[in-house]
Amino acid sequence: MTRLPPPAFPEVPRPLLILDIDGVLIDAERSFMEAVARALAELAPGLAWSDAAFRQFKRIGGFNNDFRLTAGALALHEAGRMDRLWEAEGVGFPDLEARIQEREPRCRGVVQAHYAETRRLERPLASRPELEATGMDLAICTGRPPEELALAFEVLGFELPAVCDSEPRFRKPRPDGLLALAARFGARRVLFAGDTRDDAAALRAAREQRPELAWTFAAIGPDRARIAQAGDLRASTLRELLAGLREG
Repeated sequence: MTRLPPPAFPEVPRPLLILDIDGVLIDAERSFMEAVARALAELAPGLAWSDAAFRQFKRIGGFNNDFRLTAGALALHEAGRMDRLWEAEGVGFPDLEARIQEREPRCRGVVQAHYAETRRLERPLASRPELEATGMDLAICTGRPPEELALAFEVLGFELPAVCDSEPRFRKPRPDGLLALAARFGARRVLFAGDTRDDAAALRAAREQRPELAWTFAAIGPDRARIAQAGDLRASTLRELLAGLREG
């Protein structure tokens, strides 16, 4: 009697853990705060700037990219309306959008020049073995441009498959980066760990476009209560999230 081979079942893909870099994989707040502050001191010496103003821009939405953040601060200053910063969360400055876009290329060059000095302040927040212990596939979705992604890999000491701000469609809060990574891994379940309003918005937009996949957002860091919604995970640090995933 001829023995038939056992039936072949398609391999079930592992869950995919996608990570933001700054504030999640790397403690980069001080480095970018300093780079932006130095850039604004150079571009607008009369602008009163603070760490609180930097953090408020991050909470508004649409300013995940620090070149755009700097351009936004410059546009507000030129308009004499820095007071609007504290009322713009979730709204932004649509009337200044053209001015912000016009100034961003100049701001990018100045911020990057100062970041070359301030990046020494960065440190990793998790190791590769800690990430791999989750048993999940791993990837990165970051607002960094390609050249700063390469610098992040130097800080981390390892590389992962990544989508970065290499073209406008990959700029969060657009979901394109998350969707591209989900397709690359053939993932059915995706967990995205981020620390900003734009990270959360990108996940929710991806869920709307691919509702057949199981999407979960993990809000990391001091603003987690501000950006999380019902059904989201919350953790003070990436290591706290990873411990929960390993135990689960």
